[in-house]
This record gives sequence, C-alpha cells and structure tokens, in this order.
Amino acid sequence: MTKVALGGTFEPLHEGHKKLIDVAIKLGGKDIMIGVTSDEMARKRFRSVLPFKIRAENLRQFVKRKYGFEPEIVEIKDPYGKTLEIDFEYLVVSPETYGMALKINERRKELGKRPIKIVKVDFVLAEDGKPISSTRIKNGEIDRYGRLI
Repeated sequence: MTKVALGGTFEPLHEGHKKLIDVAIKLGGKDIMIGVTSDEMARKRFRSVLPFKIRAENLRQFVKRKYGFEPEIVEIKDPYGKTLEIDFEYLVVSPETYGMALKINERRKELGKRPIKIVKVDFVLAEDGKPISSTRIKNGEIDRYGRLI
C-alpha cells in the first residue's frame, strides 16, 4: 500500500513543490503517490496550463533525477483525488491546501474510514518574504526559485 499522498497542479514546478516532494519521500520513501490535477481541474484555477501529460512527465523526471526512482503519478479530477479510496498513512499539504485536507478527513470519517495524518509543510519564501506560488510565477513577479523579476 502507498503510504504517502500529495497532490497539485505542479506547473511550473517550483521550490515549494520540491519541498512538498522532499517531505513526502522522507515519510514514505518510494511509497508515495502524487496526484496531478486534470487539465479541466487545473484550468479552473489558471487560464493557461501545460497539458497533464507534460506536467506529470516533468514531475516524474524531477523525482527520477533527484531520488533515482519513478514515483506513482495519478491524474486527479476532483480535490479528493484518491484519498477517499486509499488508506494513506500521510497526506502532505501546503498551508494553502490544508483546509482541503481537513475536508478529506471529514469525508473519510463519514465513510467510516480512519483519518489520514496531515503533514503541513510551510511555504518556501521568495526573496521578498512572500510565498513562492505558481500564481506569482505566472504573473511574472518571481521566478520558480523565488527570485524577484
């Protein structure tokens, strides 16, 4: 069974995403599942986003280069992803997605399932002390490393 779940749009893949992945791998080793939002779901948040296959492949290549294995990557079509079906041990989230993690556990309780331990990872801050985010990168404020543009 996969022990650790994390999810997101992962575009562009930035230092904040990398920190989430680092924490997930520390907790679960190769036993991680990364949910990547479907194109339809991602486009509700961002006007333009790379196709799912490209985002998933960029993520796969990053983990393979840094950690030497290919993670299990699944497409998610709603904010719950696989968390209502699979009994993960940990769910790794950012402060931005923490509220959804609480909703996941509420829903799991309604379904008679045990809660998943939520691991909230602090934001990685840009040079200006504000969180690195895909929105800020897409708006041209910062690069994916948090440097001001």
